Amino acid sequence: MKVFFLKQHTQNSRFSLIKKAFLVFSFQLSVFSFSQTAQRTCDLTKEEPSWQAVIGGVAVSTCVETSYGVALLSDGRLLSACTGSGTVIWQRSIRGRPSPYIASFGDFLYVVTDGSRLNLVNPSGMTLWTEKCPFEVADFPCVGRDGRAFVRGKKGLACYGLDGTRRWKCDTEELAPLPISTLDDGSILVFLKNLRNNLSVAVRFSPFGERLEDITFTGIISSVANCSLGVLVSLKNGSIGLVSAGEQKTTSAKWVNGSGNTSGAFKICYSKSSGNSSFFFQNGVRTEAVIVKIDDGEILNRFQVGSINDFKIACDTVSGYFISGSMGACEFCEDGTILFAAKLPEQSKWNSIFYTNKNFLLLTMKDWTIKGFLMNQSVQTAGTMQNKKLPISYITAAPTDSSLTALGIRPLNDDKMAEISSALKQGDYGKKESDYLSLVKAEAQNYLASRTTKPAFNSDNSDFFAENAVYTQNLLYIMSKTGTREFSVYFSQLLSSEIDKSQLLSLIAFAGNMGYDEDGLTLLALENLLVTKIQPTDQLTLKSICDATYEICRFMGRPALNKRGKNILSRMLFTQYDKSIQDYARKTLEKMISFEKK
Repeated sequence: MKVFFLKQHTQNSRFSLIKKAFLVFSFQLSVFSFSQTAQRTCDLTKEEPSWQAVIGGVAVSTCVETSYGVALLSDGRLLSACTGSGTVIWQRSIRGRPSPYIASFGDFLYVVTDGSRLNLVNPSGMTLWTEKCPFEVADFPCVGRDGRAFVRGKKGLACYGLDGTRRWKCDTEELAPLPISTLDDGSILVFLKNLRNNLSVAVRFSPFGERLEDITFTGIISSVANCSLGVLVSLKNGSIGLVSAGEQKTTSAKWVNGSGNTSGAFKICYSKSSGNSSFFFQNGVRTEAVIVKIDDGEILNRFQVGSINDFKIACDTVSGYFISGSMGACEFCEDGTILFAAKLPEQSKWNSIFYTNKNFLLLTMKDWTIKGFLMNQSVQTAGTMQNKKLPISYITAAPTDSSLTALGIRPLNDDKMAEISSALKQGDYGKKESDYLSLVKAEAQNYLASRTTKPAFNSDNSDFFAENAVYTQNLLYIMSKTGTREFSVYFSQLLSSEIDKSQLLSLIAFAGNMGYDEDGLTLLALENLLVTKIQPTDQLTLKSICDATYEICRFMGRPALNKRGKNILSRMLFTQYDKSIQDYARKTLEKMISFEKK
């Protein structure tokens, strides 16, 4: 029997250690299956690829998956996007020296260049903004639930919003070469390089930059991975566990178990399909996969997957997991079935490998090409886990008292609005952001409720938002400057329910200023306005719709939204509209076509 301790101490009382002991249950190796003969073996040194594409240089980054296929960065300062079948959708130059650090947020890309510059690239390859980080970026950006990006250096952290504003920065002790990890409550973990009493230490930060606690483990961490319940951890002594935040102010070890190995896992993969996880261990020349149920740490299976020399990548797939070294790769199911085993070309001929959710093994070659090999025609689902809709917010709306709002006492006053507005412009507002967003969200919900809730019969309640136009416009301005994805839905709903003409103009303008329109709902609302509410003689509102449509399409860069945007603008070319509106819409269309070609 072994005992595993997870020690915790808050920043304010870091010398008081809370120790928790966990019983590790023994297990018998005989109950687990071992590797089977692969269903398919192939030699990729001899097979012709299913497709190949030219990427304009030697790949610097690994591929990142998007809804349309994959994207990657080459040393020719060229960002390339390909479909799953190898068609190059676009190639765009990017400013600065490329780095290997690239991450996706939907079809948006966070790309690091010149060592310390963070770029946001939209789905059509346009760089929306570039910001210089306060340090040399040392790892892949970690994207938060509302679109913000966390980046780390050797001794620091920083956070940027979708608008490029830096939310916060902080100095840290020297950090270990482990990725920023995300707990189930949205807080993040970074791991310190220097051990404390020969034990690994992680530091937990809120999404708003507040240092919450230090977590000391009873061993040295070998690998970590995010999962739906927290952060999976492997220690070099062979122990495995799950660190979870839950509803508590401090983290805890949800479970800890022995892996049956005397050394740590070199990689952990969480399966979004099954909800389980695979811990990979190296036993001599053989590589072992240990399948673990993340709910309670139960070991479901263990088997060998062959010899993985010079490990390159491991990831989950629709059917199970994929793992590759420099000489060979395989995909396997959680029951131990090896779907395929592939011999790879000489390492000198390629520099990165990737496996897509369409079962293509991708090799980026030194001859400036990317080769795709279809490895598995049929798809075996790894499990029946339901895909839950992920949260998009870190905050809840501040509670409001209806009796106070009836007296005109709002969650926000003029001074607080001015403070928030100034902070959003300047950036680096840190932990204050939580309170700011909570207040803004509360008032946004109040505004929406005032437009969608039918007043009671003979009600004499006044319309605060209509009667206080400046206040309402300031609220909309702040909503458009939050740099988070969650406020776009308020704009689309308000555009569908607002009837006051002056406020409608503000709504249209600030929706355009925000730019972000994840599901195209704001564009849909603008189109409905044009068709059902706006008179052809209302030139001011029509021109505002043109401007907002352009800004949203430019920011989002999605072909489907660009098509909808063109439809909106094309409607204003009809004969019922004044020539000045037709000319304005035509010039806006030309601007749209221009940025599509860049």
